Amino acid sequence: MTYYILHNYRRCPFCIRVRIMLYLKGVEYEVVEEPLRVWTDWMREWSKDNNERPRVPVLRIDDVVYTESNEINLMLDEDKEYTPEDITEMRKWFSWCDDVLKPQIDLYKYGANLQFDTEENKGHEKKLREMLQKLEDTLKEKTYLMEERLTVVDIAIIPFVRQIMRTRNGVFDFTSFPHIVSWANTVLETDWFQNEVMKKRQ
Repeated sequence: MTYYILHNYRRCPFCIRVRIMLYLKGVEYEVVEEPLRVWTDWMREWSKDNNERPRVPVLRIDDVVYTESNEINLMLDEDKEYTPEDITEMRKWFSWCDDVLKPQIDLYKYGANLQFDTEENKGHEKKLREMLQKLEDTLKEKTYLMEERLTVVDIAIIPFVRQIMRTRNGVFDFTSFPHIVSWANTVLETDWFQNEVMKKRQ
């Protein structure tokens, strides 16, 4: 029997990506919580042996270790047949989310150099809105980003939209982005997301 262990931090959007996919694939797995900066012995030893900094998620399948949330999800989704063009489009979305959107969310949440400034935050929010317009425009004509179903692309980005929604008790105004809200809520408002993906574990 194949054994899955997820090294996880509950609120981390990268971990949420993987937990969504594990749930949708019906995979039973053990969770090892990794409190940030208070890593488990396994994480410290594995990181040292592989010359990598500790970070989550890490998925262990028997003796094989997988890192990088999007790559984990593509591996878990291997039963789906994607064309090379599909994969290229997926990776463009992955890069946009991780390399463009996420850094702007961090600026909006924390400020430059982790120094939050109310006036500077107005500029960070303006740029974030410009980035979200890309999503809104894409979703005006379809329910999901790539296909008429939830794919790894949607799963990659929705946890970060959730992060914006929850920043400073939801102060961000999504009125101009109704398609984003509707799309994100196809996951975020489900019982399975709230009660399984986001459930607190000991």
